[in-house]
Amino acid sequence: MLAVSGNLDTTTGGEHPFPPVEKWGFTQHAPFYGIYPTNRRSIYLMQQRLKRHPFLALFDGADPNISTAQRALTTVPTQALYLMNSEFVHDSSQGFAQRLLRERNGVDERLQLAYLVSVGRPPTAVEQKAAVTFLTEYRQALAAAGRPTAGTSRPGPPSRGRCW
Repeated sequence: MLAVSGNLDTTTGGEHPFPPVEKWGFTQHAPFYGIYPTNRRSIYLMQQRLKRHPFLALFDGADPNISTAQRALTTVPTQALYLMNSEFVHDSSQGFAQRLLRERNGVDERLQLAYLVSVGRPPTAVEQKAAVTFLTEYRQALAAAGRPTAGTSRPGPPSRGRCW
């Protein structure tokens, strides 16, 4: 999502944003636990043994306490709920849309770029036609509801907390 949206930080290495040593007050009963948001690849996410990173745990990330020869693959409702309601996913979608608007003019050119960037190939004729049909119907539905069809920051409900 970060790469497609154009928000991926490709720098390597560097310091991790741990709190300063002077502020540490961790004990057996109050262990350190932190999640640091980042736009870098997940290889740079901090892995803690006491608690797994919530995103990696949700999407079958390996258990850091054991050797894992093969990761189990699951599809569970909480994954879909995360993708529908996550601020990170909404921001990535917005970044992708802005990238398409910035880099191409016209629906057909933007659809070509969207497919190339997101799935690594141009759309088939059937996919192109389905996408154009969807966009046309979506714009008509927005217009019928009295909502702007161009220049909106994000389609859907004004609140980030609701599903669309």
